[in-house]
Amino acid sequence: MTEKNTQSVARKDDADLASRIKDTLVPHVDICEDKDSVTLYADLPGVAKEGLDVHIDRDTLQIYGRRVPQADAGTGGNYTEMPARDYYRAFTIGEEVDREHIAAHLTNGVLKVVLPKSERAKPKKIDIKCA
Repeated sequence: MTEKNTQSVARKDDADLASRIKDTLVPHVDICEDKDSVTLYADLPGVAKEGLDVHIDRDTLQIYGRRVPQADAGTGGNYTEMPARDYYRAFTIGEEVDREHIAAHLTNGVLKVVLPKSERAKPKKIDIKCA
């Protein structure tokens, strides 16, 4: 399960973000790395593409998702055990990430964010020459 976000990660000049993430849930995230990229898998149950915001601000990757309960989505329901909740998670990324080629996909409540490594960050074999 997710737990309440108890710390503010917003900058002093970003009051809007601070108000958006005040009572958010922190989604569970799996992180996998290979020689070409770092991939994040974030659990965001009930979040649709329209309620999802993924962006980079300076050196921070921010994931914000809003879950709209089915009763509010026009289904005519009058009772819900899963209230509307927001998810928020932020990650610091380094210069080794190729920011121009980041890709995000949402499938069945799981957000996959692929952070490709820049060419200079990838391991490189150095050829040894003999005289």
